[in-house]
Amino acid sequence: MEELLQVLQKPLGQKEVEVSDLPNLDLYMDQITTLFADKTQEPDGLLTKTMINNYSKEGLIKPIKGKKYSKEHILQMLLIYRLKQTLSIHQIKGVMQKLGAQAEDEQVWESLYAGYLDSRESNGELLSEMLKSLLEKNPADTGESAAQLLLQLSWVSYMTKRMCDELVAKVFPLEEKEKKKEKS
Repeated sequence: MEELLQVLQKPLGQKEVEVSDLPNLDLYMDQITTLFADKTQEPDGLLTKTMINNYSKEGLIKPIKGKKYSKEHILQMLLIYRLKQTLSIHQIKGVMQKLGAQAEDEQVWESLYAGYLDSRESNGELLSEMLKSLLEKNPADTGESAAQLLLQLSWVSYMTKRMCDELVAKVFPLEEKEKKKEKS
């Protein structure tokens, strides 16, 4: 059980791009993808050129000037990357629109991202305790108990996704003009 617990907890120790890793000067797209590849353990280096272009085309990040991206853009990309693990691009657009309307400078984005990083340890502890409890009930030492554990973890994931969907619908709905674009 201890060995399985360590394997299942491995994602909790995943490296993240820290705010201190971000330079205070504007970067070209290649420099951004290289920075993220160097600072994370993501298989594809966190962000690709295609993803960055799509974020820009979809209006998820503020428009760039020239070919360089500011620290504010990079912070927005990091937030989008994390949100897209659970939310659709349309939901993320609603979130980014509302936050963008409130954000006067990069401090809002930096504060959001730093808060996300700060919460990881305590949230990881909660998940570890939940996982230990589930493993005590389903030690995953047989195919059936492993399937039971998988179903329970899947349910937790699904419920968390549903909670995210409800929060977005309540607090971050798309603007009316965007809803019309989505329907056409």
